[in-house]
Amino acid sequence: MVKKLNIAFIWHFHQPVYQENPTEDFLMPWVRLHVTKDYYDMLWRIENFKNIRLNFNISPILIDSVERYLKGVHDVHSRLLVSDIDALNVEDKNFILQHFFDANYTNMILKRPYYASLYNKRYSKDNISADAFENQEYADIMANFTLCWIDKKFIELFPNLKTLMEKEKNYTLEDRKEIFNIQLEIFKKLPDLYKKYQKNNKIEISTNPFYHPVLPLLLDIREDKYQYCENLPEKSALMEQDALEQTKKSLDKVESFFGKRPKGIWLPEQCISKKAVDLLSDLGVKWTVADEGILANSIHKEFTRDFEGNLENPFDLCLNYKLNDGSKTNIIFADSFFANLVGFGYGNYEGEIAANDFYEKIKTIQNKLVGSPKEEHLLTIAMDGENCWESYANDGDEFLNTLYSLIESDSTLETVLVSEFLEKSEPVILENLSSGSWINRNFDLWIGEPTKNIAWLYLDKTRNVYEETKEAMLANTKGKAKKEALEILDKAKQEIFIAQGSDWFWWYGEPNESGNDHIFDYLFRTHLKNVYKTLNLPHPNYLDVPLISIVGKPVREPRNLISPVIDGSYNENIDNWADAGYIFLPDSPTFSARKTIKGIYFGNNESNIYFKFELNKKNITNTKHFLRNQIFLYFRNESQNILSPVRTVSKTENIYPTIENQFTHEIKFSFNENEMLPLSLAKSTFGGLWIYQLLKKVNYAYKDTIELSISFDDLGVAPGETVEFCVIAATNGILNEVYPQDVLLTLTR
Repeated sequence: MVKKLNIAFIWHFHQPVYQENPTEDFLMPWVRLHVTKDYYDMLWRIENFKNIRLNFNISPILIDSVERYLKGVHDVHSRLLVSDIDALNVEDKNFILQHFFDANYTNMILKRPYYASLYNKRYSKDNISADAFENQEYADIMANFTLCWIDKKFIELFPNLKTLMEKEKNYTLEDRKEIFNIQLEIFKKLPDLYKKYQKNNKIEISTNPFYHPVLPLLLDIREDKYQYCENLPEKSALMEQDALEQTKKSLDKVESFFGKRPKGIWLPEQCISKKAVDLLSDLGVKWTVADEGILANSIHKEFTRDFEGNLENPFDLCLNYKLNDGSKTNIIFADSFFANLVGFGYGNYEGEIAANDFYEKIKTIQNKLVGSPKEEHLLTIAMDGENCWESYANDGDEFLNTLYSLIESDSTLETVLVSEFLEKSEPVILENLSSGSWINRNFDLWIGEPTKNIAWLYLDKTRNVYEETKEAMLANTKGKAKKEALEILDKAKQEIFIAQGSDWFWWYGEPNESGNDHIFDYLFRTHLKNVYKTLNLPHPNYLDVPLISIVGKPVREPRNLISPVIDGSYNENIDNWADAGYIFLPDSPTFSARKTIKGIYFGNNESNIYFKFELNKKNITNTKHFLRNQIFLYFRNESQNILSPVRTVSKTENIYPTIENQFTHEIKFSFNENEMLPLSLAKSTFGGLWIYQLLKKVNYAYKDTIELSISFDDLGVAPGETVEFCVIAATNGILNEVYPQDVLLTLTR
């Protein structure tokens, strides 16, 4: 007999802080756009399903942002949207061309034919001039961009929205203001809708520590072992205090906004540790959610799957747990396969087909629980509820409506609120809790990489300055003066909290790239500078220098001349590369394109330049077609003035400053998992062209690593002359990786 299976859908809503300070415009529009496309719609659709109950995790930052829009704050995009087109300058127009096509082409842009024609015109040339567009076209680009981010369901609430959506061209200033006003009306309705469904017991709202910090790292930055530890601060009691304060502050905020104190905390990025759970327990938090990989590590049992992704034995994953120390906090573990299907797998499928596949996978789990000694089980499906729907037709309507309908019509399945389920379920005692996150079961996406570590160091230094200043400000201070001092300190403390958010560290360094990394970098440093500004202190000069400028730079410069043996082998007893420069490049643990190179050694002696490439061999295509995996070395001599551009093709418009340079020599080689072709040399010639040259003095080997010896003579570098260079990894001539990304490396013969 089939046993009833409880399903906890937990949809996670979060956006980082996009403001320099609470009164300034948001630098990115994503809060506004997701409110009008996802946050309202994700809740509104269950009106048609009597028995579907959902859990929503809503970050306090998001609530703050909603409140600020309602108080009249704009974002850069919305301020342009409601501006007189004739008043736009060239900078405004270039901004519109760069940022008002940020939408899924197939499911959002192509649905609006005139907008699609403007898109095609915009990308008809690599560097199109702002003069190529008429003022009316700029108005239409902005109106269409905003409208494609508004769910069509809102036509029911705003009848004139239908006319605006169908218009497609010749939008007036009044039209654009009305579009924005409709968005604000949606903002106004959002809180009451969530309160209504919460009151009717259709949803449960959980939250996360206020500014979305990686809580285990605040509690103990040395919680885990990292690949790279240079510049990493020591454990900080001050950060521990902040972890507690941020968590309590979030519970207070959500209770104030929605009228009910949350019982659950989604630890940001599902980063968990025993210390983090102890903190939640001390605050009376009833539950938290972590990834299945954490449970696997904790109970020393891997969750194996068949070729279709179905768990062979789902029993352990469908239980709720508590630590064996009297903890008040239940831990439920999410089946990550379902989250990956929704986030990355189903977007290109027809909605009904994807929903039926999802449903069948749920039923497969249910059927495998027949022999379980427990009567009820909980399948936890916890995932991003905002960023995936652009890849679905009609914003995921067919998929979600079909899925909810299938579940509701199945009497053996029940969607539950997490807290209610836990009231009737006896927890299993968990003897050990492994630390880690939803990615690779560790914290490597936020720490343990050169740029990320420097960001942590800047944060730690600023936190210590704040504490020292606080003591000085409050010493022998009373009455009104003390009250004013406390207000200043509180304002500065909020800036520290913001800088502790996970998003900054996620985008810094390897391996993630947002297309807007410079904005995230600017905001992180701005919030640290705001601490000093609020405390009336000069900020350190290093906070004026973009951290992203150090990406791919050496973590160690060459210490001395080197003459390594070129054999491609690791030799633990003889380190020929101990004095070489080194660039540390961690393997990518996300779903983005994998990195080929994980480390680069470089150096020279009087005659040669030497390179050693440590490779992520699992990311190398093992094929006889050698041209797939390539490494290009580009060099520029001081004495030669005939230069040519790099010959790789970029996949995006994000051009690294390094490859905007032109060079005098190019060395290229191709390889697969086990073999490499000989190196080829090309020299720049007139007209930006390249001519092939004979490499006279070269040595290379490939075994565990790829090692090269290249003669300075082949590169035309005279004694005492400096040569600049960079490294590019490519696939069939398509650029994947550039090192460094900002400034060329140098060596002197």
